[in-house]
Amino acid sequence: MKPRIRIDLMLKCLVFSALVIPCLLGQTPAPPLTDQDAQAVKIFADGVQQYMTVQKNVEASLRPLKPTNDPVRISEYEHALARKLAEARRGAKQGDIFTRQVTRYFLRVIRSEFLGPEAPLARKTIRQDDPAIVFHRLEVNDVYPENLPLTNMPPTLLSKLPPLPQNLTYRIVGHDLTLKDSKSGLIVDLIPNAIP
Repeated sequence: MKPRIRIDLMLKCLVFSALVIPCLLGQTPAPPLTDQDAQAVKIFADGVQQYMTVQKNVEASLRPLKPTNDPVRISEYEHALARKLAEARRGAKQGDIFTRQVTRYFLRVIRSEFLGPEAPLARKTIRQDDPAIVFHRLEVNDVYPENLPLTNMPPTLLSKLPPLPQNLTYRIVGHDLTLKDSKSGLIVDLIPNAIP
């Protein structure tokens, strides 16, 4: 088989897999990105990459944490990293990474998940079992509270959001979508009231 024909066949198989397999599993496939959506995803990816560069530089300025199982030493390192990152991002504000265009894209994806056919399952995934938990609004450069549980993200929603580098995660806090640094616990950015 010629290389050109093989590549075309592989691309057709990938497109088929992306469109048909989610339907067979009972999931709604993510709609193809419009040019505007692709631009929003690129803006988001660029903002994430800028943050990762800052994180890498700040982490390089700290004494490395030697492998340990001591929770006190791990916690001290995480707090030191969070403080240094917050200092390095002193002027950071909501919307630096989740710009207006990026936020519009994320809200459309999130709302289609929470108002679409998978809505009951998505809501069940993020439901907190402890009604005594009080959510307070986090802000950029806050540290994710240790007493606040890590809410699961619905897998179907995660599959539709842009992928993140290893040290960043999406977290839902109350109705807000946060972008959390998993090494330091720092809130990198957030979209208030993203979850309907």
